[in-house]
Amino acid sequence: MQQVVSNYLPVVAIKNHKQVPRGTSSSPKGMIFHVLNDNSERTSVLDIGFGAGGLGELIKQTTATAHWEIDGIEGWEVNCHNQDLIDKKVYRNIWNGLAQELPSEILCKYKIICLLDVIEHLNIETSKWLIRTLLTFMGEDSYLFISTPLWFYPQHQNQEGDLEEHLIGMPASSMMALLPIMYAINDPLVGGFVYGKKSLNYVEFFQPTSNKNFSYEMGLNILKSLNIQSNPGVVYKTNL
Repeated sequence: MQQVVSNYLPVVAIKNHKQVPRGTSSSPKGMIFHVLNDNSERTSVLDIGFGAGGLGELIKQTTATAHWEIDGIEGWEVNCHNQDLIDKKVYRNIWNGLAQELPSEILCKYKIICLLDVIEHLNIETSKWLIRTLLTFMGEDSYLFISTPLWFYPQHQNQEGDLEEHLIGMPASSMMALLPIMYAINDPLVGGFVYGKKSLNYVEFFQPTSNKNFSYEMGLNILKSLNIQSNPGVVYKTNL
């Protein structure tokens, strides 16, 4: 893991890559504004797999959260050397590396850890390990915000080394089994879920699948069987 930006300033020479920064998300990113009871608090956010920086920019462009401090880690070097993003001073610290490389002493510092449209790019065992690790080492009063397609969403590499290929799908039953505090479902069946520390007690029930035949229709049927509400843009509290 290499640090690229520290306290909003580059600490390495920024490379001019031929490839372009990318990594957008269909996730219900607006859920971030519903996690805390008081957004005026000083808040630290870790954005894992920040891609083109969409979540960070959304937070900074919103008056109520513009003071939040956001750090990011990203596995694709091109995104970490995004000069435009660096110039905007969206991310306080940027690391080029994988989420699996984050030490526990870093994870425990954040109020909100975000893993938006990331776990579907991992294999089954790595995804299970990562969810368990994040829940284990985050603070007692911290939150884990995860988004992922609730089916096997076909996606392949677009640029060499961009880590964009999808390897697993996530049934809604698997995400609900972790007992989220709140959730929202966007088109095309992309769910966002916020978890507290208690979800660590249920982590063994997190069961993704590598079955590429896990279709949108199947994912939707599972969603319906759970009586989960899914109006795009609406955040639902579970009271769990």
